[in-house]
Amino acid sequence: MAVPKFVLGADVLQFSRGIRYPVAKPSQAVQAVDRTGAGTLEVESLGPNIRHRRLTFKDLPLADYTALVNWYEGIAEGAANQFTYYDETGTPMAVRMLSESLDFQEISYQRYAGELLLEVVG
Repeated sequence: MAVPKFVLGADVLQFSRGIRYPVAKPSQAVQAVDRTGAGTLEVESLGPNIRHRRLTFKDLPLADYTALVNWYEGIAEGAANQFTYYDETGTPMAVRMLSESLDFQEISYQRYAGELLLEVVG
């Protein structure tokens, strides 16, 4: 299993530990769904499906957590900047950070746990 990596230009965040399984890869249909007065279901597709990657980290070392905070605040700038994510198999994909905040908890001395939500672009 490859460890996750974020790349934006010359900036690289290489985690020292892998993410935890299971790896969530949800897909969301962009649709308006409603029922008519007669009870018929009406569906209108509003665009392509949205794909996400939910990354779960447990026992993340302080150095990795600090690098992630710097990446989130100064490089990705939340969802503002698209970057390349290399997943657990080493497959690259263009993504944006959808996590509205970094809500990681310190679970033991200098060890952190939390989740990131990425949206696959394109």
